[in-house]
Amino acid sequence: MTMDDIATVTIYCPDLTLFDRFNAVYRTYYAKNFPARAFIGSGPLLRGAHFEMQAIAVKQ
Repeated sequence: MTMDDIATVTIYCPDLTLFDRFNAVYRTYYAKNFPARAFIGSGPLLRGAHFEMQAIAVKQ
C-alpha cells in the first residue's frame, strides 16, 4: 500500500499553534487527493512528542 491508499487520518497534537508547521510537511506526502483529516488538540503525548497520527488505509 502507499500513501495514496490512506482514506482518513487523525492527528493528535498538544500544541495547536503547530498546525501550520505540521500542514506544510503533511502536504508533501500526497501526490493527489488528500485523505479526510481531523487535527485534534490533546494532552501531553508520550516522550514529549509533538504529534501522534492514526490512519486508515483502503486498498482498492
